[in-house]
Formats: sequence, C-alpha cells, structure tokens
Amino acid sequence: MKLKILFGFLLLTVLSCDQRPIAKVVPIDQEGLKQVLVADNEKIKVINFWATWCAPCIDELPYFEKIGASYKNQLDVILISLDEAKSITTAVQPFLENHQIRSKVLLLDDPYAAEWIPLVDHHWDGAIPVTLIISKNKKQFYNKALTYDELEDAINKFL
Repeated sequence: MKLKILFGFLLLTVLSCDQRPIAKVVPIDQEGLKQVLVADNEKIKVINFWATWCAPCIDELPYFEKIGASYKNQLDVILISLDEAKSITTAVQPFLENHQIRSKVLLLDDPYAAEWIPLVDHHWDGAIPVTLIISKNKKQFYNKALTYDELEDAINKFL
C-alpha cells in the first residue's frame, strides 16, 4: 500500500512539473513586433508588455506562466520586455532565471515608442503592464494589470 502511495505521489510530481526550459531573451525591433502582432491561425496569442522595474508587471507574471502551462495547446504566451537592451544580461535574463519564467520572452529594442505603441493599440498611453490577446477573429487590449481570474476570463472569451 505504501508503495502505491509513493508511486502515485512521484507520478503526480512528475506530471505537475513544467518541463519547458527557462526562457532566453530574444531582442526584436519594430519589424519584429509587427510580426508578433499578426494573428496566428493555430493558437491565441497572449502578449504582455512588462519590465523588470515595474512592480505591477512582476506581480502578474506568475499568472501568465500559469495560464501558459494550463492552456499550452490553445495559446502562446509572449512576454515583451520594455527594459533597455543593454540590461539583457545584467537584469532581464537573471530575472527570468530567478523567477523560473518559461514563456517566450522578447525584448523590444526600439527607442521610438511613439511609432510602435499605436501598432499595439491606439488607446495605449505607454504605461505598463498591458496585455493584448489576439486570435484570427478577435483582438482585445487590457490597459491594466490583470488578476489570474481576469486573465482566465479574458482568454475564455477567445476559446
């Protein structure tokens, strides 16, 4: 009996572990951002703009990690860092490792915010965090930090 309990516990532990590797930051420019913002016919895109120096951003990152793991066959979570490009190795990558971030992480290396912010949403004032959810038929922009329940409700509207 004890062996069955131990086996069940081990199996549950293995199944609940996230096997994805820690994210590696990939710099993109405005053209790269345009490609990210194109709807995918296969999966819903959940795009979050954040930075390591933004406390509300950091607070909500675990929700994106959890939602990405829970809905991995239905959506892609893309975290776009607005940190300075020179801080990739000194701040962003260490942050990802310390917080076990496994979602795709891009760093927007484009200083001309007035040009790329309207590409995301015309109502965006540049404050972060913000989230954009895109499917082939729908787009929704959230100009605030989200709770896990709000994020899940938003995603369920796309499923």
